[in-house]
Amino acid sequence: MNKAFSDHHRLADLLMDLQMAMQDCGVWECQQPTQEALQSKEPFCIDSMTFEQWLRFVMIERFKTLLATGRDLPKRCHISPMAEEALAHQAPAKVRHVVVCLNRIDQHLSGIL
Repeated sequence: MNKAFSDHHRLADLLMDLQMAMQDCGVWECQQPTQEALQSKEPFCIDSMTFEQWLRFVMIERFKTLLATGRDLPKRCHISPMAEEALAHQAPAKVRHVVVCLNRIDQHLSGIL
């Protein structure tokens, strides 16, 4: 099987796992950011939206677009540490599941898995 094809399918599976973890953690149902908020140039759009909004409406949507178009995936990713800090107000066991999912995405895109 083509490695790029396989990498895309693996990321699609990991994104589904992340969505389920976010739903379980209670952070999936968040308000959609405004168009203005989406124009942020700051990392994680930290100045215009919550981390949960960024995950759902920016990161996941960008990855879905890459998957749908078959474009190259990023070669590095390091999101899980930000999740630990940003979601610290949530139940630790549920946050841990979100962080584990993000860590798997980080490792996959960074070529560690």
